[in-house]
Amino acid sequence: MRKSYPHQLLKIRGMGMLRFKQIEAVFFPGESFTPTRVYSPIQHIKGSSLNGTLSPAAVRALARGGITTVDQLLAAERKDLMNIKGLGALKLREIERVFFSAQNARQAPGADANS
Repeated sequence: MRKSYPHQLLKIRGMGMLRFKQIEAVFFPGESFTPTRVYSPIQHIKGSSLNGTLSPAAVRALARGGITTVDQLLAAERKDLMNIKGLGALKLREIERVFFSAQNARQAPGADANS
């Protein structure tokens, strides 16, 4: 542990600053390491307006298919989205939930039966 502190310890998959500080407090009392730059675990696609709206994996898959804006996504056909490499059923459901849930609720049969 002493040999890996601090740089190699920070490179461990899943190691964030919170967990690092907890380990540091237990195993290295009195020491405090703060990196000059903390890398964000979320990778954004440069130029995509979908960042933060959808999961990073869905945004990356859509970008591979040339879709980086909400307008492009709304104009795309479902069959075209399914042809994008890496955009499977789970990501498609996420897109539908985020962008089409209000639309689907209005079109759902019996949606206003209790009104």
